[in-house]
Amino acid sequence: MDLSTIRKKLQKREKSHYSAPEELVTDVRLMFWNCAKFNYVVHGNTEWLFILLQPDSEVAEAGRCLDVFFESKLKEIYPDRHFPSMQQEDSDSEEVE
Repeated sequence: MDLSTIRKKLQKREKSHYSAPEELVTDVRLMFWNCAKFNYVVHGNTEWLFILLQPDSEVAEAGRCLDVFFESKLKEIYPDRHFPSMQQEDSDSEEVE
């Protein structure tokens, strides 16, 4: 998942456009998950703890900052709404060794 795909799916004329906020949130979280998965150093068997890990690159740090910003804006726009967390198996690709 990437920003260009998300932008495309925001267009109503697009066949696979978002029909609910949950779909957008899922895709954005998937993008951040993949950013963390491929740009953070993971020691041991840690899942969903990437926010607590040190970034391995500027890309990882930018992704983390944008993720925090997105989640804060999401709470601001939808203060009483809970969006389900993404599951690890929802990731775009297989585990990287």
